[in-house]
Amino acid sequence: MNNVVMEIKNISKSFPGVKALNNVSMTLKKGEIHALIGENGAGKSTLMNIIFGMFSPEDGKIYLSNKEVKIDNPLTAQTLGIGIVPQELNLVPFLSTTENILLGMEPCKIEKYILDWKKMRGRAEGILDKIGEKIELNIPVKDLSVAQQQIVQIARALAFDAKILILDEPTASLTIKETEMLFNIIDNFTSNGGSIFYISHRLEEILEIADRITVLRDGNKVKELNPHNTTKDEMVKYMVGRDVKTMKTEKCFDYENKERVLEVDNLSRKNEFNNISFKLYKGEILGIAGLVGAGRTELVSCIFGVTKPQDGEVRINGKRVDHNHTWEGIKNGIGYVPEERRELALFPILNIAENMTMPVINNFTNKGIINKVKEISVVEDYINKMRIKTPSYKQLIRNLSGGNQQKVILSRWMMAESKILILDEPTRGIDVNAKGEIYQLLHRLTEEGISIIFISSEIQEVIDVADRVLIMHEGLVKGEVESNKTSQEEIMSIALS
Repeated sequence: MNNVVMEIKNISKSFPGVKALNNVSMTLKKGEIHALIGENGAGKSTLMNIIFGMFSPEDGKIYLSNKEVKIDNPLTAQTLGIGIVPQELNLVPFLSTTENILLGMEPCKIEKYILDWKKMRGRAEGILDKIGEKIELNIPVKDLSVAQQQIVQIARALAFDAKILILDEPTASLTIKETEMLFNIIDNFTSNGGSIFYISHRLEEILEIADRITVLRDGNKVKELNPHNTTKDEMVKYMVGRDVKTMKTEKCFDYENKERVLEVDNLSRKNEFNNISFKLYKGEILGIAGLVGAGRTELVSCIFGVTKPQDGEVRINGKRVDHNHTWEGIKNGIGYVPEERRELALFPILNIAENMTMPVINNFTNKGIINKVKEISVVEDYINKMRIKTPSYKQLIRNLSGGNQQKVILSRWMMAESKILILDEPTRGIDVNAKGEIYQLLHRLTEEGISIIFISSEIQEVIDVADRVLIMHEGLVKGEVESNKTSQEEIMSIALS
């Protein structure tokens, strides 16, 4: 036990109607990467939030270096050398890199009333040097890439001299190159005696970097695995409690006599995308593949009405449409599930029902009065149909796991009877079982005549889900392939050609 830096003993936690954690115990060793895996709602984030002082456990104890500690708030956790990099980065967008790294611990002069900017920049630069990264110190973090923002979040934790880091889905928004950069930072941190709790749904990377794996299911610790002698299939089996077959369908979409529901001709927007043309057919899933920065999100945002094109046109069912506002896109039968659900798709202080019925609330009103009985009846039907894990429709959406939040957003557009669905990274942060359910749901929707644009940074996922793949790079369409006749290597080759 000499090299154990943290011991979690018999931790339990409940929320209304949900036993989030039940008598969970585990340890973290010096220099170790201890991975936590499980389905959405398994209790991983709840446990990490307890370690970081966001939640208080009902039972159980936490020990640091064999000494019992009470962590009742994040400041206490930071003081004890615990840092967190959450899945949804928690930075102040309009403050600079320097200000974000040293937030709450800024060096001052003249009796602590005036910030010592020279010391601040020197200290921030020193922390970034420690992890081997160079980032512009004086620009707002909103202008940094996602990968750079993540490094700022790690640097903030290290500013408090963190010896234990909690990384929650750290690679979800990163390119392959950025992921390698993050792994180098992790390796440097653990090589110098730091320890990491690592949460990810990307099981391949868990097998690559973890020293130990703990599996949680329904708030219980069900298994501890050695990554050197386990497999992805075994990990999935313990996560869901049964063998799970990956959804793989033989796709052969028949384009003959199929109706064109969406046509994009020469669509352009300065510095985002240029001269984009494609067609979407009724009942088809069109995948859009490309590296981060290819212009995929900017393109679909423009089609939906978030931004306006500077050239080109969009036609729905053969009729030209000009979406100057998102409500016009909704009116014309388009539903949009954005990449950044927390910022762009959720109303965190509202409950599940209110989030789900937001764009169609008029369907439940009469003379300005909401028919709650009718609304709740439809909402509960979707909760059951989508298998959303929640004690009640009254649960605040911010209290759901990421996968269940995504299911609520999908339900919103199904309820709105959208004929065209645009899904931007819809399975990011979602466990393997929930992914399978969403894949099956998408194909069921296409059988009902819904057409889908599917964006994912995981090229194999695009191949598996889509009928046809549009390949983008640096704002241009570089090619188009049938998904049952292509490979990851071919798509990457076309993108970079």
